[in-house]
This record gives sequence, structure tokens and C-alpha cells, in this order.
Amino acid sequence: MDVIRTAPSRPAPADPAPAGPVQRILAQADGALRDAAPRHGYQRVVYLAGVLLVVSGLVHVVVLAVDGGGWDGPLSWRKAILFGVSFGMSTVAAGWVLGTLPHSRLWGRTAAGMLVGGGVAEVALITAQTWRGTESHFNVLGDPVDALVFTLMAVAVGVYTLGLVVLTVWAAARLRRPAPTVVAVLVGLALTLVGSALGGDLIGRGLAHVDEYETIPATVVIGAAGSGRLAHAVALHGLQVLGVLALLLGRSALPAAGRTRTMAVAAGAYVALTAGVAAQAYAGRSMLELSWPAAAGIGLAALTVVAALGWSVKDAVLGARRAA
Repeated sequence: MDVIRTAPSRPAPADPAPAGPVQRILAQADGALRDAAPRHGYQRVVYLAGVLLVVSGLVHVVVLAVDGGGWDGPLSWRKAILFGVSFGMSTVAAGWVLGTLPHSRLWGRTAAGMLVGGGVAEVALITAQTWRGTESHFNVLGDPVDALVFTLMAVAVGVYTLGLVVLTVWAAARLRRPAPTVVAVLVGLALTLVGSALGGDLIGRGLAHVDEYETIPATVVIGAAGSGRLAHAVALHGLQVLGVLALLLGRSALPAAGRTRTMAVAAGAYVALTAGVAAQAYAGRSMLELSWPAAAGIGLAALTVVAALGWSVKDAVLGARRAA
């Protein structure tokens, strides 16, 4: 009698263990980074320039720690740090915007060239002046070289701002993305241009101080104690905050309508936050001298933005759990 031999049965593969919360968060973060990955060559160049500028700023944190010196004042490593990190983050955010737009050699290369050229030149000039041991801003009364550098800085930041204008016009005409991304890009770019305008006003006020007193101001204050520098910074970084929120919402478990509402609320709150900080500055009052209505308005706007970011992180993790 023939004996039929059968292969020994193998146990069925066990289902993979469910991902823990840390793994889900890391997976969603990786997905968001993939969503922001460069799609065009000129976008890759902008990303690279932005990262290098951020690294330049962080390197000068180490220089400050080793060399010492104060944080405030017209001559400080602070400027190499803040301008490197700030221009770098803004440039990376602009690179993300380039990836949301259709490929265009004319528009893309024009905007990218202005952003990279203007941003790198501005930070390089400021950093070089700091290493030379001389003031970078408003230094127009002494050495002609310093006056020339300040003029070149004005040209560089003008080129960078023009690149933002080109990007804004292009986005307004050709952006075809989900509503949260559209809101983040258009409101974020508008806030960045407002921040640039506030920065230009600070430059004008600083030059007026030099003309009147023939000294470089330690800091530019509006009125008695208005912090125009803070208003400038808040507006300038709106694109980064809303861009991160758009990436989070893209990974969220919320329905499309919920994502759009979340972005609309956050964008409105960030605009209100910028307006409140700017109003306080142009009233000539310090942020430590907030009236109760101003404190309530600015605080509520800031908490709304933070809550939208936190809620989107939670929903992104929830979306990963459902997909697991």
C-alpha cells in the first residue's frame, strides 16, 4: 500500500503586534516629511539653502557659548544666530510652498533664485560683520565699507522680499490643493509679507535715529517701549506655523470639512495674534504692559493656534491607529 507523505503543517504567521503610540507618532512624522519632500529641482535647492542657513545660526550658538558676550545690543552673536535660523526657517517654508505649486521653470526658478540669493547674501553679510567685530545694522556713519555692507544688506533683503512677492502671485493664480493647504499658503505668505513690511519700518526708524543722534541704536523701539521686533517675528513665521498645521491635517483622521474648519480657525487666530502684537507695539507699549482686553485677545489667539496644532497631532496619531 502506498504511503502518502504530507508536508508538516506550518503555523500561520502571527499578526504583527499593534504599533504603540510612539511608533504611530514617528510613522506620521515620517509621512508628513514625505509629503513635504522636494518635487522639483529648484525646490531642492531652496530646501538646501534653508537648512544651511539654520545650521549657520546653530553653529553660532556654540560660538556664543565659547566666546561669551551679551545677547542684546547692536554688536552681538545674537544677530548671526537669529538671522541664520529665521531666514533658514522662512526659506524652508518657502520651499514647501514651491512643492504645492505646479512645475514651472520660469516661475519656480525665478522665485527660488531670489529667495536663495537674497537670503544667503543677507545672512552672510550680517554674519561677516559680526566676525569683523562691527555692527551690521545702521552702521553708515564711520567706515565706508560698513556703509556699503549695510546698503548691500538692504539690496539682499529687497531681493528676498521680491521673491516672496513672486511666490505669492504665483500661488494666488495657480495653487490647486486641498482647502487647508490653500489657506495655509495664502494666509502664511500674506503674513510673511506683512512681517517684511514691519521689518522695513524698523529699518526706517533705526536710520532716523542715526540721523538725529548720530549713534547706532541698541535696539529699535516704537514709541516708549513698543517691540516692533517681536511683531516682525510673529508675522514672519506665520507661514511656518500654518505649513506645519497643513502637513499635520494631511495625516489627520478628520473629515475634509473638519480639516478645513481647523485650518480656518487657526489661520484667523494667527492673524489676530499678529494684529494684537503689532497693535501693542505701535501703541508704544511693552508686552509686559498689556491691558486686560489686549492680554485676553492675544492670549486667546495664541491658545487657539496651539490647540489647533495639538488637536491635529492627536488626530494624526488617531488616523495612524485606525490605519494600523
